[in-house]
Amino acid sequence: MIIFNTTFHVHLSVKDEFIAWVRKEYFPAALKNEAITEPTFAKLLIEVQEDAVSYAVQLKATSLEAAVAWHDNEGEQLRSGLIKRFGERVVFFTTYMETVNL
Repeated sequence: MIIFNTTFHVHLSVKDEFIAWVRKEYFPAALKNEAITEPTFAKLLIEVQEDAVSYAVQLKATSLEAAVAWHDNEGEQLRSGLIKRFGERVVFFTTYMETVNL
């Protein structure tokens, strides 16, 4: 199973609007793809910037190819809309991880 995590650093002035965007737009769009499952949303407990809060948005995918395809296509369109809406008040980066059975 592949986990892809996008960490968002969000200015406090748009925090509530950003959370609503994840809930109403980002997760529903991701779940339309059968290869994407188990969305999670978490607040980072470290302060990166005094006037911002950070969130980790995670999705699971059946394969790295499925994760990259969604991220680079549908996800890119969503994030482009996010940039137009919030500008530099929201910045982000994505990391791909593979679960390891111990």
